[in-house]
Amino acid sequence: FFAACDRLVKPGGRVVIQVITIADQNYAEYLRRPDWIQKYIFPGGHLPSIGAMTEAMREHSGFVITQLEAFGHDYARTLVEWRQRFEARLEDARALGLDEEFLRRWRYYLHYCEAGFRTGEIDVVQMVLRRPETATIPA
Repeated sequence: FFAACDRLVKPGGRVVIQVITIADQNYAEYLRRPDWIQKYIFPGGHLPSIGAMTEAMREHSGFVITQLEAFGHDYARTLVEWRQRFEARLEDARALGLDEEFLRRWRYYLHYCEAGFRTGEIDVVQMVLRRPETATIPA
């Protein structure tokens, strides 16, 4: 990913990335065992850690991080809002043909993510990367 971005962004250019991340301390275990969300909600999905992303940037690009903002606690509040709206419209969801298993799974997903953001196990970050005017990319 970072090699492709590096190839496509002109020297001095910037890339802005928003991504849900997993704590560096949990990343190795996360790689070994898919979690509930990977199994039921986003098969094949993957949350990088900040450390994994910076390592990949170092190995495959000349990018430098010029700004990083984390706002997972704010995103936890967003999930509360989504869950409240979901609960208020359950009859509409059922009318669409969504069964009770789906509704329970979706409710669990919203709670699961809210807890992850509140505890810092997962986060949402925005990163601004800059490609230096004269970047040297590792071979």
